[in-house]
This record gives sequence, structure tokens and C-alpha cells, in this order.
Amino acid sequence: MIDDDERERIRAYLNATSKVPVKPARIRAITVNPSYRWMSMLRIEVGGRYRDFEPGAPAEEVLAIFESASFIVCTKTRGAGSGAPYYFSREDVRRVEYEPASDQADS
Repeated sequence: MIDDDERERIRAYLNATSKVPVKPARIRAITVNPSYRWMSMLRIEVGGRYRDFEPGAPAEEVLAIFESASFIVCTKTRGAGSGAPYYFSREDVRRVEYEPASDQADS
């Protein structure tokens, strides 16, 4: 897990590199029914380790999930200060679970 400062640093990196505003809401997990044929329905949770976000991709720990024009999943090598994160379209995301302590009024 990452602390609030690291999460905000990642969000700033995403804002700078994507040119699309990234909401500050804290997402705990998303359930995705991707249109990609190699993936089945998947619940992606911060702190979990997952493989095959792309064909053949190694298992990686999810550090943060953000919401923007799409949902953004960041791992140490993808989106957390280097590399492109994993993007999941709004159409593919079936459920969003927010952190209970987050202030959704700012999102």
C-alpha cells in the first residue's frame, strides 16, 4: 500500500502526462467485464496482485486506482511515475468501490 503523499504524486504524474483531469476520489476496487477476449470478469483491488492485464504481462501489485475519462490502474512499473498505466473504459467497469473515509464531494 502507498501513503497519501505517494498517491497524490502519482495522481499529479497522471494529470501531467494524460492531459485529462484525474479525480481525487479514493477507489478501493473496480469490477471489470473487459471487451478484451483474453480477460474474464475481474475484480481489481488496490494491494492485490494480478497478471495478464495485457497478454503475457507479469503479475503486478496494484498501487492505486483512479477515475478520469476512464478508470486508471497503476502498478509500480505502469503509471506510478513511469510508463503508461492500465486503462479500463467506463463501459467495461461494472462496479466501483470507494474507500469509506473518502470525501466524494470533491470527486
